[in-house]
Amino acid sequence: MCGIAGVFARDGGVVDQAWLSAMAGTLCHRGPDADGFWHDAGLGFAHRRLSVIDVSEAGRQPIGSEDGRIQVCYNGEIYNFAAIREELLARGHRFASATDTEVIAHAWEEWGPEAVRRFNGMFAFAVWDRCARRLWLVRDRLGVKPLYYAVADGRLLFGSEIKALLAVPGVSRTLDPVALDAFLALNYVPGPRTIWREVRQVPPGHLLSATAEGHSLESWWDVRFGRDLFTDRNQAIEEIRALCDDAVRMRLVSDVPLGAFLSGGLDSSAVVHFMRPRHVGPLHTFSVRFGEASFDEGPFAALVGKRYDLTHHEVVCQAGDVPACLDRLVWHADGPVADISMVPMYKLAEATRQHVTVVLSGDGGDEVFGGYAIYHADRAAHVWRALPRWFRERLVRPLVDALPASTGKMTVDYALRQFVAGAGNAPEKAHYSWRTICTADERAGLLRPDVREAAAREQAPEAPFLAAYLASGAPELMDRLFYVDLKTFLVDSILPKVDRTTMAFGLEARTPWLDYRLVELGARLPWRWKLRGRDTKVIFKDAMRGLVPDAIVRRQKAGFHAPLAAWFRGPLRPLLQDVLSPASLRVLPELQPAPVQTMLDAHVSGRANHAFKLWGLVTLVRWAHAWRH
Repeated sequence: MCGIAGVFARDGGVVDQAWLSAMAGTLCHRGPDADGFWHDAGLGFAHRRLSVIDVSEAGRQPIGSEDGRIQVCYNGEIYNFAAIREELLARGHRFASATDTEVIAHAWEEWGPEAVRRFNGMFAFAVWDRCARRLWLVRDRLGVKPLYYAVADGRLLFGSEIKALLAVPGVSRTLDPVALDAFLALNYVPGPRTIWREVRQVPPGHLLSATAEGHSLESWWDVRFGRDLFTDRNQAIEEIRALCDDAVRMRLVSDVPLGAFLSGGLDSSAVVHFMRPRHVGPLHTFSVRFGEASFDEGPFAALVGKRYDLTHHEVVCQAGDVPACLDRLVWHADGPVADISMVPMYKLAEATRQHVTVVLSGDGGDEVFGGYAIYHADRAAHVWRALPRWFRERLVRPLVDALPASTGKMTVDYALRQFVAGAGNAPEKAHYSWRTICTADERAGLLRPDVREAAAREQAPEAPFLAAYLASGAPELMDRLFYVDLKTFLVDSILPKVDRTTMAFGLEARTPWLDYRLVELGARLPWRWKLRGRDTKVIFKDAMRGLVPDAIVRRQKAGFHAPLAAWFRGPLRPLLQDVLSPASLRVLPELQPAPVQTMLDAHVSGRANHAFKLWGLVTLVRWAHAWRH
């Protein structure tokens, strides 16, 4: 795992070493062990190394093929690199290191861009062909590793984080009103956009090719739900178990210590189950605890720890941790990302890095096996639409609106409000509405009118959801919605949170449940095997039954949240009032202060629970203070 950056001057001009040094300097946290640079006419690579495979000097990047024609600057892990290396050796290639980076260089030399289809891993890398004078930027299938690019003054710049691009003179810091509107709607910016108009992401499963004439993007991988479906449920369960076992096995290759995140939920517990028999010596696991009972999963993590004889570490997250780490967290987040679990995740990563360099996590299981509670709403919405309008609007909606606002973790009032607000829409728009934080009316109040109008002229926040819905090609509604979440919520919210919080401390997080083979298997499962009654992820639970403790299999999904709703009414109220004060909001003239104050007052008085909205605004404002000027 590393940080990469580079500059491609289309006219073949000299790339300033000072630019590359500045870009690498912004990525030291991603690669604390070494730096590396490489130049060619019109091209410069910069690299920061986190040594995981072949920690010797032979593994220093960038790395090239035998004759130097191919050069690679790489961030990630290719888990099947040893098998590919053996095939390349048989074809006459000779290696100077034991790294997976060098495997990419030789594979590209042998097969060209088709080589990427052979890689099983998480990666974002740049390949330069000196003879063809062509640059490729490649991102893994699911978007586990980030990769940004921008064009400025005839130069194509790229990097693992946006801050690396902003280190180069000439990269504009023009705010994108579409991205701002989308952030207020979702608490993240859907790709390929970023908060900056001129900065874009290479989409997951895509390859960018650049020459002196320009650049183009093409897809090299996608997944199709609802096709070639399993008909034998027992066979599917056996294949799930076998692939889960193999996905974990592949992610245990490391020359440095590794451990696992353990929340006490099914996904992380299953990772530990498959990890334990293959791990020699103490297996270090890590979890977060909260003082608030409905948020604390400590007892379940302890149960798993006892079952597998783990060396378990607990981190206590308190309200005081928010002001202590907020600005560092916002700096590492790069663009505004406001997952409400970012603070405990940041604390967890910091504590984990004191013991291991690589950690396995259970992220991705909900997308692959249908684990989100909103899927119940998707299924129930047709009943709501069948009710008479007068009954919905005059009786049910007022009753739901009158429910007192709770600050607990899994609250009925919040779920019902979200359901009633969206259920009357078409299925794809209803699903988007259940992912929203601020409604269209709330955003209309928060945004200055000209900013709102500029955003509306170009793209609505729901557009990426609707585009994914149409692109899914799945015959069944639920399969289309699974695809939407894989392409939006996972890529743009969940994975950036994990990447930024772990890499802030040079900690490599691996996600076995996002092994592309498991994702493709999950897409072939009939959706009714995933959802049954009020239960989610049913077939995955059945596959893990008898393997992990029954108490873990029977648990309802709890999610990973911090109790910010209560904290904002208590110990964090001064922070909230300071960050969202009219004076502080001047850094974001696109926002109107009065609606922000109204929202804040409603929350702290207990009239409403606006924790998600307020956390989004807090992170947005602190981001603007850090990066706007």
